[in-house]
Formats: sequence, structure tokens, C-alpha cells
Amino acid sequence: MDVGQAIRVLRRERGMTQSQMGASCCMSANALSALETGKSFPPRSTVERICKACDVPVAYFLMACIEEEDFPEDKRILYRTQLEPLRRELLGDE
Repeated sequence: MDVGQAIRVLRRERGMTQSQMGASCCMSANALSALETGKSFPPRSTVERICKACDVPVAYFLMACIEEEDFPEDKRILYRTQLEPLRRELLGDE
């Protein structure tokens, strides 16, 4: 998953429209759409605003962008077993 996809997933999990999230992050819905579709890449300050608006740590986006193929084959079991618990912890899900 890339950063744009992670933003979209988080926005949808929070039940927000692009307009709502954009407003809470001081950006337009069009700018947010460009991020979600990969037409633009967010600077760190934008990622920080999105994280603040959604009450998640910046680490959420780092974790969301790591894929199984990024790990050596003999370490991929760690990724598979730890991804969901780590995601829940970072998002504060019960």
C-alpha cells in the first residue's frame, strides 16, 4: 500500500468524506483526492496534519507502506503475524 492508499483507508475507517478530512487538515478535497490517487505526494507537514486530524501517529503511515516483499523471505512470517496487532495498536482499535 502506498501513502495515498493509506490516507484513503484511514479516512474511510474514520467515516470521513474527502471534504471533511480536507477541512480538518486545512486542505481542499481536490488536494486530498490528488494524494489518495497518487497524483501528488504529501510533504511531512501534510502527513502530520492528517495524522493529527485522525488521531493516529505518523508511524501508522510508515507501517501502512511496508509490504511483505520488503522483508527477506525468511523474515516474512514476522510481518504476517505482527501486522494486524501493530495496526490495531497504532489506530487505537479495540
